Amino acid sequence: MFVPVSDTNTPPVVRIHLYDPQTRISTILNPRERTFWTQTVNNPPPTVPPAPRYASAIQQGLPQNEFTREEDLGVHEFEGLLAHGFRETQTLPGTGEETVITDEYWYSDELRINLMIKHSDPRTGTVTLTVTQVARIEPAPSLFEIPDGYKPATAEGPTNQ
Repeated sequence: MFVPVSDTNTPPVVRIHLYDPQTRISTILNPRERTFWTQTVNNPPPTVPPAPRYASAIQQGLPQNEFTREEDLGVHEFEGLLAHGFRETQTLPGTGEETVITDEYWYSDELRINLMIKHSDPRTGTVTLTVTQVARIEPAPSLFEIPDGYKPATAEGPTNQ
């Protein structure tokens, strides 16, 4: 759960998602209710990485216009991993001053995830999500096990939070 930066408490864990790519078993754990929901994923993840601009709204089919600009930021290293960066800038016209919103995506082909996403909006501030402490080791099998005391969820899927 997201908490304010000023909060010194550890944020509560709302949901845990376990995925084993070898068995294609996806499990959602609800720590509050101590329940779980498991399914086998019908379509395994693709073996070919998506385009580097995977998270880009423009590349997801939204039309370009005179208010949106995208720029290639090149390649940067994040904790030993290379990531390709793109910045989208949206200029919202308005009465008086324009509002400029920027989104940065730093995508790792190797891990197939964004290592950093930065969203800046003068109306709401800046939010940065960064992947850190990447360990390139085989995880312990116990990490994919349902903890003792958890019971199957009674609904058709994971419980809502």
